[in-house]
Amino acid sequence: MSLYEINTSPKFFKYFGSHTHKYYELILNLEGNGIMTIGSEEYNFFPGSVHIVPKNTPHIKYTEDKFRDIYLLTDTLPYSIQSDNPPVAFSDDANKTLETLMYMMLYRYLEDNKNDIVLESMYELAMSIVAEAASRSNRDPLVEQLLHRLTHSFNDPELSVSSVLDSMGYSKDHLRRIFISNVGVSPSEYLTSVRINHAKNFSLTKKKHTCPYQK
Repeated sequence: MSLYEINTSPKFFKYFGSHTHKYYELILNLEGNGIMTIGSEEYNFFPGSVHIVPKNTPHIKYTEDKFRDIYLLTDTLPYSIQSDNPPVAFSDDANKTLETLMYMMLYRYLEDNKNDIVLESMYELAMSIVAEAASRSNRDPLVEQLLHRLTHSFNDPELSVSSVLDSMGYSKDHLRRIFISNVGVSPSEYLTSVRINHAKNFSLTKKKHTCPYQK
């Protein structure tokens, strides 16, 4: 396993000055909004935002209010986002999957189980999630937000794509254009596809679990 350390901010910070690590640092922001400078580039951070800082790269984090995060240091990342690639930025999913997993890893790590197989499995899973999320990092954040809302509410019969678009505060036409550009179909077509696939899977599952002796 290549996990060197995992921890959380010991307190709320307003500013964390320039520093480097000889490892990759994965930082998941828990609270607060602000700016993170990695090398010569600036990134916005907010609850759920994730940044991967390359080895030996100076980085600074600051906000007008306060922030707190959870982070891990590792000497290995998924092949697709390591080597000399620039910093990677993406967001955790709506269910806070990565945050939940990192807290589980933290509890295990603090119990001094640094070399046990459970922690190693958690770390490998976290890296798989990171690789998948990073592969979508070029997708427009508005598209990600819209995908989350449609995917997590698809089974609500009252869900209206039009009302979801209205609630996002941007032109409907603009949202539809960038969604089609990123996903390949319109929001309505995407929602219909999710519902159809769910119905098909539900039907197959129901058939598998039907008692053969039922009349």
